[in-house]
Amino acid sequence: METGYASMEMAETRKKKNYQAPALEKGLDILEHLSSQGEGRTQVEIAQALGRNQSEIYRMLTCLEARGYIAKEPGGGGYRMTLRLFELGHRQHTATLLRQAAHLPMEALAEEIGQSCHLSFPHGISLIVMMERMPARRVCLAVGEGAVLPLSRTASGKVLLGRMPDAVAERILAMDPDYKQLSPALRNQMGLSIAAARTNGFLAEESDLTEGVADIAVPVGVDGSGTAAVLAVSYLNSGKDAAQRQRRYLGAAQLCAAEINRNLGVFR
Repeated sequence: METGYASMEMAETRKKKNYQAPALEKGLDILEHLSSQGEGRTQVEIAQALGRNQSEIYRMLTCLEARGYIAKEPGGGGYRMTLRLFELGHRQHTATLLRQAAHLPMEALAEEIGQSCHLSFPHGISLIVMMERMPARRVCLAVGEGAVLPLSRTASGKVLLGRMPDAVAERILAMDPDYKQLSPALRNQMGLSIAAARTNGFLAEESDLTEGVADIAVPVGVDGSGTAAVLAVSYLNSGKDAAQRQRRYLGAAQLCAAEINRNLGVFR
């Protein structure tokens, strides 16, 4: 579903640009099409899928093959993607990309809700806080950049575990000393939290680490890549308006995460 939604988003973006760079558009159309295919596609199949004639597709294919972005399958089969784009993407340090994409949106979020927010990503079997932003002239909770926290005891960690393949998440938990110390009942509760995060696309719950604190965690980036991270807000969960504040903070955090994703070039 996400892949289809991304394609619609990109198609809409192309329409708005009125095809100001038609040659580039054709090349990108080919790359995007091939990236969504499980096997190679012939020149005829590509032309039909994109609604273009074979001669213009041939010129694009020849250029992309010469530059190493696509290759023909052995035996004269169809064209497939190479790892060229992957190589180019990894020339940029992912942590730097995340910080650049999140800096301004997180500052705006902290000022809007009057609470600190932090961005974390997996670090082995733990979670490390890579960036934190705090509102000006406000008293609020702080986590601290560079803090290392257990995946199994934090809302951010549970969101990350919920977005991993089950086998990967199970291996991490099997090595997690904090998880091993949990009772069967708490392990079951953690499993329910992970499932909720996977289903809802976010997690809002009482903190396992600090009494009286609530956490809201929303994923950003691309699962399975160096940009997979979690945006979180931690705040004192007291007062008659606690439920109302949770809804407001969650909505603002989701909008912030969407802006970070746009800055990263992720379409969701």
